[in-house]
Amino acid sequence: MKELIPVFSGSELRRGAVYQIDGCLYEYAYNDPYARLEAPKYVFKPLSGQRRKAEVVLNKNTVRRAELVPDLRGNQHQTANEGHIQLSLF
Repeated sequence: MKELIPVFSGSELRRGAVYQIDGCLYEYAYNDPYARLEAPKYVFKPLSGQRRKAEVVLNKNTVRRAELVPDLRGNQHQTANEGHIQLSLF
């Protein structure tokens, strides 16, 4: 595995990137919309196949526990258009 890149602030987080937190791999999902501006919270979802299944929420101080895993992307979300949905019904 390549060298992990430490994260020092929430501004360095990239959506869809994979981070290692306490030995498990998580995908950065989003900023918590209900968190105050002075105390932002960042939500990470575990990758499939990981032992831990719960989301992890880190604040601006604990985000330093996250380390970026280079050259690894999270699950690519696909969107379906109306035609695909209509065909799948029949």
